[in-house]
Amino acid sequence: MTLQERVLTYTTMLFLLSAGTSFAAHPLISDDAGTLGKGNMQVELNGEIGTDKETTGGSTTKSTGRQVASSFGIGVTDKIDVALGVTRPWGNGDVDGASFNDAGSADFSLAMKWQVYEHERLSVAVKPQFGYSYAVGATDDHAVSYGAALVISKEFEPFAVHLNIGYTYNDYNLADVRDASRSSVMSYSLAGTCEVIKNLKLVADVGAATNEDKTSSDTPVFGLGGMIYSPDKSLDLSAALKIGLTKPETDLTGLLGVTRKF
Repeated sequence: MTLQERVLTYTTMLFLLSAGTSFAAHPLISDDAGTLGKGNMQVELNGEIGTDKETTGGSTTKSTGRQVASSFGIGVTDKIDVALGVTRPWGNGDVDGASFNDAGSADFSLAMKWQVYEHERLSVAVKPQFGYSYAVGATDDHAVSYGAALVISKEFEPFAVHLNIGYTYNDYNLADVRDASRSSVMSYSLAGTCEVIKNLKLVADVGAATNEDKTSSDTPVFGLGGMIYSPDKSLDLSAALKIGLTKPETDLTGLLGVTRKF
């Protein structure tokens, strides 16, 4: 795996961590400030596929990225959740017709969400989180991340709005990756949901984060639109399209997921 591919792999994983996907209701990137409740559990399985085309210095790179992920969350108290997430991204593509394969990475996250305030449908939560990622097939090519996020949610039926502000520090093991990557990452996102009919919500999300590639000053910005269908209170089926609004983001990504609550 080239240095650029490693940086892109870590950028994907660590941006998702900083955006708080350990708790966010799929397909949203932004989390809400609500908690599961003491003793309640949640299991989520999701997958996505994205395509991107980029031309730099007369050279054109086309790539397809794939990802499967799962997470398990439990309500430790009525105000505190803990979640463990596992993500496996990989991909392939070509540069001016010459094909390449990216074995991707294996990514793990552990996060806590503590709802510190709730009054009249306004909720505030803080989320410390830890992540570990290693490049598949590479020796000593791994990264550790530490971060926290502030989540603010306001509900006014049938609408809800969620604001996320996050910070992540990335500790890369290899010197060449450290030299090519920014360690400190700020992320911002804003999501909205609307229950248009019983059991069906339309969702939208927009977000930005620090570009971890030191060679680029462009900020990755995404927009997302999708739906969550809940045939009963314990099951959510979700789908969305995510669009890259700036060059560093993947052009188009499709997302599918299923969430079961116990």
